[in-house]
Amino acid sequence: MNAPEDLPVYPIRTAAALTGVAARRIRSWEVEYRLLRPARTKGGHRLYSTRDIGLIRRIRHLMEAEGVPPRGIKARLETQSGARVEAKAPDSA
Repeated sequence: MNAPEDLPVYPIRTAAALTGVAARRIRSWEVEYRLLRPARTKGGHRLYSTRDIGLIRRIRHLMEAEGVPPRGIKARLETQSGARVEAKAPDSA
């Protein structure tokens, strides 16, 4: 069973409201830069966990406050956490 912070419960509109990051930008971070990998419903809709919300906030901070470009975010996150950031391509259905 997933830990509570890993349960995917927030649709993208809620993730956008909670983080102050536009849904379009969140999708680009997933598709173009592979910084996020949200869960998907059977219908293909993205669902974000509390852990994902925190990651979106960290990415936003790195970009806006520290000026890290999107392509450098993954390396920075790995350095900060000491673990590899999942970089798998989204499933194509």
